[in-house]
Amino acid sequence: MVNWPGIIKHSDDAELIFVSDQTEWDNDTDIHHFEYDESDYLIDSSGNIYILTKRSNKHVKPEASGDSMSLNDILGLVKAHAAQKNACCVAKLYAPTIRDAFRIIESLNET
Repeated sequence: MVNWPGIIKHSDDAELIFVSDQTEWDNDTDIHHFEYDESDYLIDSSGNIYILTKRSNKHVKPEASGDSMSLNDILGLVKAHAAQKNACCVAKLYAPTIRDAFRIIESLNET
């Protein structure tokens, strides 16, 4: 079970997609109908990684991979995302938790 919020990481892009909760996942056809590559994945707020290639009734069903990411690894993704968005002081970005790191992504996407 995904611990929301989560982010989607496409293998070929530094941009991250913030997904706030299960309702957003279920209601946003752009994210659950998308044809994901085998290298694309979802990371939840616990750091768990989910594969996005399993489908049921034409909807993507995140499937636990058994792998996880550390806060430091996730902060690396957040910094790359922020740099792509031309955010200021990217090297100084820090968050005490994965959930807080995801909120940085959410705030960058709102601008």
